[in-house]
Amino acid sequence: MKEKIKQLLQKPFAIPAALSLLVLLAYGLLTPWMGFYWDDMPFAWFLHFFGPIEFIEAFRPFRPGLGYIFAATTAIFGGQPFTWQLLGLIIRLILGLQVWSLLRKVFPTRERSVLWVILLFTVYPAYGQQWVALTHINQELIPLFLLLSSFILTVSLLRSGKPSLPSTALAILLQVLGLFTTEYFFGLEILRFFFILVIFAESNANKKDLIKKTFIQWLPYLIVWTINAAWTYSYHRSDAYNSYQISLLSLLSPLALLNEFVTTLSLSGFVSWLGTFGIFSPVDGSATQVIAFVIFTAACLVVYFLSGAQRNADSELPKANYESHNKDLPSSGTHYWFILIGIVTIFAGRLPSWAAGLPLKIEFDYDRFFVSIMLGASLFIIGLADLLLREGRAKLILLSLLIGISTAYQFTSANTYRRDWANMQDLFWQMAWRMPDLQEGTTVLTYELPLKYLSDYQLMSTLNWMYAPDFEGRELPYALQYLKTRFEAAEIKANRPIEVTYRTVKFSGNTSNSVVIYKEADGCLRVLDPVYNNAETIPGASFYLTDAIALSNPALIRTDASTPAMEKNLFGNEPSHGWCYTYAQAELARQAGNWEDVAAIYKNAQKEELAPTLPVEYLPFIEAFVHTGDMDTALKLTEKTIKSQPTLCPALNTMWTRVSGTVDISEAETLLQKECKP
Repeated sequence: MKEKIKQLLQKPFAIPAALSLLVLLAYGLLTPWMGFYWDDMPFAWFLHFFGPIEFIEAFRPFRPGLGYIFAATTAIFGGQPFTWQLLGLIIRLILGLQVWSLLRKVFPTRERSVLWVILLFTVYPAYGQQWVALTHINQELIPLFLLLSSFILTVSLLRSGKPSLPSTALAILLQVLGLFTTEYFFGLEILRFFFILVIFAESNANKKDLIKKTFIQWLPYLIVWTINAAWTYSYHRSDAYNSYQISLLSLLSPLALLNEFVTTLSLSGFVSWLGTFGIFSPVDGSATQVIAFVIFTAACLVVYFLSGAQRNADSELPKANYESHNKDLPSSGTHYWFILIGIVTIFAGRLPSWAAGLPLKIEFDYDRFFVSIMLGASLFIIGLADLLLREGRAKLILLSLLIGISTAYQFTSANTYRRDWANMQDLFWQMAWRMPDLQEGTTVLTYELPLKYLSDYQLMSTLNWMYAPDFEGRELPYALQYLKTRFEAAEIKANRPIEVTYRTVKFSGNTSNSVVIYKEADGCLRVLDPVYNNAETIPGASFYLTDAIALSNPALIRTDASTPAMEKNLFGNEPSHGWCYTYAQAELARQAGNWEDVAAIYKNAQKEELAPTLPVEYLPFIEAFVHTGDMDTALKLTEKTIKSQPTLCPALNTMWTRVSGTVDISEAETLLQKECKP
């Protein structure tokens, strides 16, 4: 039985099958519950309202060649989140197979080391944006596929020993498509030079002749690369470009270069792998952690048995044919090639984001820059392993553990995306309940919302999708803006214009036509206002938010409107009517002055055993019971609120003062004096 399994794992399909399994375990288990993230959302909105051709114009000021890729793929695959998540899995598998094919051709005698590289490349943990699928499939993964295809053609031609003009022309065309559509992989062209060098080094003993021959072979691609560099620089410096500017002079000081070298190598080559073990520290026994452990175990076993069963073709090329001819080169062993090419590729991959002055961080959304680094980092770590570790079970176990933990780490990242999508849907359902409709020209302001993978500009498209499902033209009827990122402190004043241009559409509004919202992670959506939900109800909040409350005009909310039609593929099914639905209905009734309805809503909630997570959500009900004459309930809820959150004492004091003209509040004053101690 053991021998049959070993034979099975040595079959040609074993590695593609194992790679497919790793992709599924790392990225695919939660696919049905994934959605759109970051720029996916506005791209899906553009597609829905304008069609695929819109991408050509939308990308003209940024990456003019990229719009054609978006237009082609969205015309074919549409704009459903599930479709793009599946496509993300497929292209991630294809990229792994491409790297496998490429490196096997370059290093034909290092089958096992190549296998390690592609497994690490496939689950590289520092790149954590696999699930921003609509954006990154088009913006990065397809151009990377094209560039790798060009490399494979070049290497295949060299290995065949038969020059072919059509094949060379195709390789150059693929190079053009890979480089001119996005700047992400500009630096990776240097890989082609090293691949040519490695192949020629097998049969060329003279170092000078070797370099000369390599440059001659690389020359057509070097010319294209030079043209691409000149075009990229000139375009980024032109008036037509409207994004990050290239700024090299400030980055070329010796200290800055040294800092960049240390930071990039440490983050991509070491920290990225070591950080994965944090998913099991501390051990909390959560469902996510249990599933991650199962994935870790399964991935380790698959990799261990797959690598152990592969034929050990890792012997070096014949000494007389390789090492003796190249003993003067710094890379006379294949592990040195891996280390050298890995380091060069790491910094080549970092070059575009570094030139734009953008930091490299293993955090959203800067981790997208690792997409051009992950091949180099994988080569580097396997080169080190081949150099420092003897072949044997210990090395097999260590690398299996590294790949297994990276697979589990990616799953835990996937789960954070799943939660964020669910939180986004919940947020907009609460918005629909609390604000059934908004007057056109309204800006929704907030300090920040409890979402990680969607920011204000992305959510602005979602807001318009919900409230303007029949949108036409170029003038957006609604905007959503984060106060902390879009405003200076001095700008948070009435009657200030708000102008937003997003690619091919724009919004024109005014701070006086704003609704300010607030949502804590565990609480319900709240519409802030100077009277009922004022600064005292959000103790500890940023001054950006508290200063903006004076701008909030709830009258812009049409309280008598029905809940807007919600795109199911975007917002999902309407959630069960729990406490936050109750709170939204109570706030709508309060806004309309129907205090009896507010009190009745609370009584119904009690029957259904619903209660708030945050004490502040008792406030409208306390006031409703005062207005309806139920002072006992009002006092009980006041006491409960104070004991749960004493920082709400000022808000409660203001509320009771507000109603003092209509009822006797002496008991409330006594309670507040007793419980709200200075």
